Amino acid sequence: LKTMTKKLNDGTEMPIFGLGTWQSKPKEVEEAVYHAICNTGYRHIDAAQIYGNQDEVGTGVNRALKDSGLKREDLWVTSKIWMVDFAPED
Repeated sequence: LKTMTKKLNDGTEMPIFGLGTWQSKPKEVEEAVYHAICNTGYRHIDAAQIYGNQDEVGTGVNRALKDSGLKREDLWVTSKIWMVDFAPED
């Protein structure tokens, strides 16, 4: 499965189709992320702190990496956090 990408200004290739995790139901998003990566070829996962499901998204990504043989650098994970939550120690 060939992943369609868009070349960014810094030369990075970003997959243009991503699995959105907004409004995903608890206990379902982990499985959706896993299925998207392992069974449908998604290489871009869209997430955000405000969605409140980052633990499940992370678990789904980790399971998928383990079972698929992909490396973390094979995936593009978009995450968004509020500006007030940025801190130098983070």
